[in-house]
Amino acid sequence: MTNEEYGITAIKLIFSIIILVVIISGIVFIVKRLWQDTSIKNIETDLLYIKAKCKVIHDKNIIDKNEQLLGEKITEYTENEEINTIISQSDKWYKLSQEDLETIGMENLKFEDGYLVNYEENDIIYAKGIEENEQIYYKLSDLEAQREKEKAQEQEEEQPSIESEDSEQPSKNQETQEEPSPEQTSSEEPPLEEVKAEATPLDSISE
Repeated sequence: MTNEEYGITAIKLIFSIIILVVIISGIVFIVKRLWQDTSIKNIETDLLYIKAKCKVIHDKNIIDKNEQLLGEKITEYTENEEINTIISQSDKWYKLSQEDLETIGMENLKFEDGYLVNYEENDIIYAKGIEENEQIYYKLSDLEAQREKEKAQEQEEEQPSIESEDSEQPSKNQETQEEPSPEQTSSEEPPLEEVKAEATPLDSISE
């Protein structure tokens, strides 16, 4: 093999490696994104379940004070400064233990991840946070508010297209109304008997 052939082979090999790396990177990115979306949905589902269970417990506590609220009441959360700021604004947060999670049927979760409940506001804090669109959400209510905002934006984007379709529809209706139908054309022509009656009789002409 000459030096020229060897150089061409080496260039082909380099290009092949680059293309292979790009393809693998794309596959890894897609798989990672799908995994993140699935993980977020699973976490959000867990939080909604905890929220529903804790609401039932709170409602029972309102009716019967002997029904104890689950969790340890806390006034600070030293593990995370942002969550500590949220906790410091209210003294109604409870931290769930592993036993508390098992009581509401969520034994598959780990209390170390940090599940905090505000019974009166019916809200949940997930201490590990949910990252979405380069932003971390700790409170379930904040995540739900963002979902509603995105939904409203999608509806606003769809609205102009619907309005443009509606504005085109009347113009088409007007065009169809302006064109006379065959029935209207025929109704405008006088009957044949009337035409004969209006014609000058032949006898009067001869006289």
